[in-house]
Amino acid sequence: MFKRLLAALCAVALCTAMVGCGKTDTPNDQTTQEEQQGETKTVTLYLPDDQAESVVPTETEIKVSGEDEAADLMAALVEQGVLPAEVAVNSLTKDDSNNLTLDVNAAFAEALSGSGTAGETMVIASVADTFLAYYGAASLLITVDGGTLETGHALYDEPFTRIFDAAPAA
Repeated sequence: MFKRLLAALCAVALCTAMVGCGKTDTPNDQTTQEEQQGETKTVTLYLPDDQAESVVPTETEIKVSGEDEAADLMAALVEQGVLPAEVAVNSLTKDDSNNLTLDVNAAFAEALSGSGTAGETMVIASVADTFLAYYGAASLLITVDGGTLETGHALYDEPFTRIFDAAPAA
């Protein structure tokens, strides 16, 4: 009888050990997936309305890399169709007076040049109001590869403040 009880206990212990070794560590798998997907953050993007008359504040989740928030914001505007995928942020600086300078690549100016006057206004309003609201800045100067932003319609050598009243004051 003692031998049978000992054999049964050994069998149960062996089964428990085998089942325990076969499990995967689910929390680590989830952490790895989250790290690969990146974190998200709720932000307000200012997107052109259907009539190209104004921008509409739209809360959305964006992927954030943690390294370059300006690039993440611009990527969100690209994802929403405001700008083509070729547009990229070179740098963003903020001075002591709470003024931003956003330097973008030449694809930004090319996108504006090909969008017509109303389209150009909507793109600039979308970018300016989004960045001003996100950073709580007083003004935003957009430059292209370190120089003045020029399109076929205008020369933008002065900083922007809020373009539409939908954007909250800094």
